[in-house]
Amino acid sequence: MNFAKGMSVREGVRGLGAGCAKVARTATTTQRTPRSVHRVARTRATFEDKNAVVKPINGDPYIGMMETPVTSAPIVANFLSNLPAYRTGVAPVLRGVEIGLTHGFFVAGPFIKLGPLRDAPGNTPEVAGCLSGAGLVLILALGLTIYGIASFQSEDPDALGVKTLTGRTVTKDPLQTKQGWEEFTSG
Repeated sequence: MNFAKGMSVREGVRGLGAGCAKVARTATTTQRTPRSVHRVARTRATFEDKNAVVKPINGDPYIGMMETPVTSAPIVANFLSNLPAYRTGVAPVLRGVEIGLTHGFFVAGPFIKLGPLRDAPGNTPEVAGCLSGAGLVLILALGLTIYGIASFQSEDPDALGVKTLTGRTVTKDPLQTKQGWEEFTSG
């Protein structure tokens, strides 16, 4: 069974790959028509629609971020920029303390009120809930430490310097260094 003798693709290839060979053979022999180019242009125009509510950020669909009324609202941007993880002017240890105190207020509560010892007499639910919360904090601290060891292995903080398109250097967030991450997790 030879393709050169005029046999069709379906006769020449048998089994599960028969359809794939036919597609591959037709794909190499067909040429693009102006109609297919017109379809691509029309699809591209839908991304640049000015009246669209949800559209790619900066009009570029290849970035992978969608701009919606919620994500592009000034109140949301202001809220996110005021979270401790994104405040670059604050020392990493203070960011860690703030995040730890904020989460510490609600970690023990679900263990106390919803834990398996919630109906036990005396102060058993409170003690068990606080111990469970402390265990969770230890597990999370271990996870943060493992993440820091895996992510910030370089001793040189300027190993990968950040530059703009004009060549100007940008100061790096101290949290994104090995020492900064250690300070953050100790907070």
